[in-house]
Amino acid sequence: MTYIGAMQAYFFDLDGTLTDSRAGLYPAFRRGLETIGVQEVADAQLKTFLGTPLPQIFRTMRPDVSQIEIDHGMAAFRALFERTGIVANELYPGVIDLLHSIQKRGSVIWVVTSKPQNQAVEVVRYLKLDKYVAGVIGAGLAETDTKTDLVGRALAAARVGSREAVMVGDRSYDIIGAIENGVLPVGVLWGYGSEDELRTAGCRHFAKSPDEFRVAYVETRAGFVDSGLGPAAGRAALTR
Repeated sequence: MTYIGAMQAYFFDLDGTLTDSRAGLYPAFRRGLETIGVQEVADAQLKTFLGTPLPQIFRTMRPDVSQIEIDHGMAAFRALFERTGIVANELYPGVIDLLHSIQKRGSVIWVVTSKPQNQAVEVVRYLKLDKYVAGVIGAGLAETDTKTDLVGRALAAARVGSREAVMVGDRSYDIIGAIENGVLPVGVLWGYGSEDELRTAGCRHFAKSPDEFRVAYVETRAGFVDSGLGPAAGRAALTR
């Protein structure tokens, strides 16, 4: 059992959790994919890649892609995203009230994202979230960091134990990264992943909106939840 009132740190994914980044990501995805020779990818297919590291996207779309081509594709993506994509981010309704509520209760907020650190910091600054966020944990430019790595780094940076933190995200990576670190995962249903995806990864707690999350997981000090965490849970999810 996990006591919500004991939560000292809230770790939030960025894309699909705090922000809707599709308007900026889709053109940049297409630019990167075109650079490696993949043309005319529909929005519906691009949506499935939201929250996925670029090298994995490129290898999925072109299994024979070389590392040099991946590097060129990533450079093309970044050139466009950093010019037009950052300013295309929009906050989901209710996010500011949610962050304010966490701040008011005395807990710290960290952004934990597979997006490269420099891009994530720029998005946080552009949306004026830096007055709420204690720090940003992002991937390196090679985007080889797993969410398990990133959540582990966030625990160390926030100086909290795994039972004192909650990871909030919309994709399976967020759930697996939390479970593998012994952190309570909460899946958001307003983002890009489906409830089925999140459940398959091991998630048992959900919120349909930032307001619902705020009421259920922030503005309560009495609630206990069955975290369902165990050392094998995340590893089992990885094999599904």
